[in-house]
Amino acid sequence: MPQMRINRTDIPDADIFEILLDNFPDIIQSVDDGGNIVFINAKAEKLLGYTRDELLGMNIRQIYAEEVLEALEAGFSDLKRTGDYTVESLIKAKDGTRIPVEIRSFGIYDDNGRFLRTFSILRDIRVIKELRDGLVHAGRLAAIGELASGVAHDINNPLTVVLLSNEMLTRSLQAGKPPAELPVEKLQGWSRDIGKACKSIQKLADHLRGFSRGMAEKMEAVDLHDTVADALFMTNNKVMAARVTVESAVRKGRHYVTGCPNRLEQVLVNLVGNACDAMADRERRDLKIAIEPEVRDGTAYWRCDVSDTGGGIPPEHLDDVFQSFFTTKEKGKGTGLGLSISRGIVGEHKGMIEVRSAVGQGTTFSVLLPQAGA
Repeated sequence: MPQMRINRTDIPDADIFEILLDNFPDIIQSVDDGGNIVFINAKAEKLLGYTRDELLGMNIRQIYAEEVLEALEAGFSDLKRTGDYTVESLIKAKDGTRIPVEIRSFGIYDDNGRFLRTFSILRDIRVIKELRDGLVHAGRLAAIGELASGVAHDINNPLTVVLLSNEMLTRSLQAGKPPAELPVEKLQGWSRDIGKACKSIQKLADHLRGFSRGMAEKMEAVDLHDTVADALFMTNNKVMAARVTVESAVRKGRHYVTGCPNRLEQVLVNLVGNACDAMADRERRDLKIAIEPEVRDGTAYWRCDVSDTGGGIPPEHLDDVFQSFFTTKEKGKGTGLGLSISRGIVGEHKGMIEVRSAVGQGTTFSVLLPQAGA
């Protein structure tokens, strides 16, 4: 950062305050009751590409991306009512560049309690989001690594069918029987088995490619039934190897949220995998997944519960399970990042993840996500 040189020693306090604001590393702005910008600092000029005079003639709605304007209106109303507001949003520079920001705002009122204006700090979080996305992607790769043996088994089973069918056909040809002389039923059976096996391998390969991809993901309507089904598909071999009985009452076409399918699946993959690990030494190994509606503070959520019959989590550890690098697993069997990453993903979806547990009886993780129209 370049040095700021001042030759005068008798600078008024107001000027010092103005210098401080202009050299602040984040955007500082104030808008009136109608959303018109009445103050903006120099950082806004550098980040958005507008001159200060241009910005002072604009409404706040003109510097936000179109896709967040509805949320902006709701947030502005909440701010006027509650007095403070913190949220992540998306602003738009003069050249169209989208910039993710963290916004901290509070309201200013007159002596009669009438709202006058806001005072807000907008922090550019592009670097933070890149680091966060990298951590999420690393978590995905770690999940695939933990499931690697199961994935190999899922590929090997259909591959065995292909090889066996090919072997039968090869033997028939070596015995001097051309395909035209073989029973039609046999040929159809081999062809059907090969086709089914190849589709299974293709489905797994496509799913792994999609799950592990690092490209940017857009928010879309997500049926939580599909998320649960995909997570169980990914963890199928682990569930079978652990001899876990799965009960899922989630029905298709009922539970919609807005989100990134792969990221939500990552949360469920982690929770199902943890549940299997928790029941490894238990006689009863039941995994139950259920989704119910729940309303909190006026917001309608879908609450997805993942329950196991494991040994439970000691009360003194319940507050730590979502902390990075905390794990109750044996050394070498867990990174301690899965639940931390899962909480971050759920938070990005404006949701919550909670846990309740009883030692010796089991644990339930609840993922709450805002409902969306089907």
